[in-house]
Order: sequence, then C-alpha cells, then structure tokens
Amino acid sequence: MGDNSRGGSSPLGRIAKPRKAGLFDHTAPLLRGEAGRRIVSPVATVALPPAVGLILDLDSDLGSGIDEQERGLARRVCRGELLQVPAGVWRVSDWAGQRDDLLGLVVVEGLVCREVGLRDRYMLELLGAGDVLQLPVAVFDRPRLGGPVRLTAAVDATLVALGVSFARAAARWPSLLAAVHRRLEAQRESLAIQGLIGHVPRVEHRFLLMLSHLADRWGRVTPEGTLLPLPLTHDLLGHLTGSRRPTVTLAVNSLGSDGYIRRTEDGGWLLTTQGERRVATIARTDVNAPVLGETFRFRRRATQLRAESQALRAEARQIRAHTATNGRPPANDG
Repeated sequence: MGDNSRGGSSPLGRIAKPRKAGLFDHTAPLLRGEAGRRIVSPVATVALPPAVGLILDLDSDLGSGIDEQERGLARRVCRGELLQVPAGVWRVSDWAGQRDDLLGLVVVEGLVCREVGLRDRYMLELLGAGDVLQLPVAVFDRPRLGGPVRLTAAVDATLVALGVSFARAAARWPSLLAAVHRRLEAQRESLAIQGLIGHVPRVEHRFLLMLSHLADRWGRVTPEGTLLPLPLTHDLLGHLTGSRRPTVTLAVNSLGSDGYIRRTEDGGWLLTTQGERRVATIARTDVNAPVLGETFRFRRRATQLRAESQALRAEARQIRAHTATNGRPPANDG
C-alpha cells in the first residue's frame, strides 16, 4: 500500500499532511494579523503586510523547478494573500466576488470538502495541504446538469491565493505554472479513479477500493494495515461509492466479518493487511481490454464513411437520372 509517509494518525483536524517533506513547516513562527488574528507564515524575519505570505515558503515544492541561483529572488517576489477559513460552509464567492485575477488557491493547512450534486447524490472531493482549489465557474459556464459547487472547511483551514504576483512570477519562471497544472492533473486523475470505483459491480469491492484510494492520500501504514483517520460515516461512504446507506452497512458488516476492515475508536478505518491483499486482487486491470478511445475513433470514422457512402450513392442516382433523360451522362466540369 505504500510507505510510512502517508499522513498522520491524529484526528481529522490535523490529517492534512504535505505531499512531500518540507512542504509546510508546522513548527515555524506565526505572524499576527489584525486584532491578534494568527496568520500562518514560516517567515518571521521578513516584514510582510498583514495576511500576506511568501508562497514558496508556504509551499516549497512549487519552486522546485526554479534554478538555484534565482530561487531566492523568486521566493521574495512570489507572494499571495493568506485566507483563514473557519470550519463550516465556505462561500468563497463572498471573498472572491467577480475577481478574474486568480489562478487558484493552494491549501496550506486543513481539509476542504468540495462537492457537486445531482438529484440526491453528491460527488465529494477532499482537498488537503498542497492541493489546488480553483474558484467555481460562473453560472453561464457551468454544465447544464448538477447543482452549484459547495465548499466546506471540515476543520479550520489556511489557503494562499495565487494572484497577480504569482502570475507575474510564472511569466519569468514558467515552472511555477507547470507545477500548479501538474497538481491539478493529479487531482483530476484521482477524482476520475474515485468516479470509476462507482462502476465496480459489487458494493463490497467498491468499499475496499475506496478505502484504499483515500489511504493513498490520507492513510498511514501500521503493522496491522493502513490506518485511514477520516471519520467517514456510512452515509458519506455511500456517496463516495455510489451506494445507498443500508447497502453500505451490509457491506461493512460483511467485510468486517471477513477481517478486511476494522473501525477505530475515533471513527476512522483500518484496512487490514488481509484487506490490502484483497484490494490488490480486485483492482487488477485487464491490460488487454479494448481501448475506449480507439473504439470511439473507429465509430466516428465509420460514421464519416457512412455519410460519404450516402453522398456517393446520391450522386450516382443523379447521374443515372440525367443519363436516362438526356441519353448521355452529365459533362464533367472538372
């Protein structure tokens, strides 16, 4: 399932861990904002306006592609507004308004839930330290189906805005923007896997695969298996796996009896070593399966050929009709 660096065993409020060591130093000093508000920043020797942080100090991996000789300059000029989001529903539009100068927000600390609904079902995405959150698109740009995007801070969260300063820095150091897009692509692939799990026929298999998938981001390896310290209820797991709550309860009881999973005292989940072996069997992908993109390409080409064939038949009918009327085929203008 991986190594021992998947995340902490602490409660939900502190499970959002960096993707790599050094992403954010939780032992660094804190600045004070207005009215004594704590502003997260690991730099105490640089005079910064209130609620503004040095992005590459908050997230050093963003600058990993910058040449060592220019990294100091990049660190000083690449700044962003810090947002302290209290736990609860977050109406990001109240803060962002109609701004169009933001590339996105990077989660520095905490856990943000992003969800979109259709009828009574919801797709839930969990965003932690290092993940990139983009503002919800305008109403006229949204898909016709589904409700609005909803954001909730599961715990107090800190985010840094990638605004004009970051965009100007990215013009000089394009690797900054490339790093953001790599993260967005990784998040997109992770969400695609999450959606794909919902297509697996058996609910017990969906449940095990989802625990394993979440553990890749949030889990911690222990001698007994992989610990996932997310207090996921049966209802939440139902939304994550495309199942109804009673069905999830039956699956949990069955998997627990088989020794594949175990509920922890703090509401988390343990995917046992036996469960991990079961996941490896279930998740085996058929490398010889047809490539859906190729299937789509062939079907599209077949449609084009059919249209061309129909056009040729229509042209042939016209030629025959002209020949029958005039005693000779039409003149070739070409």
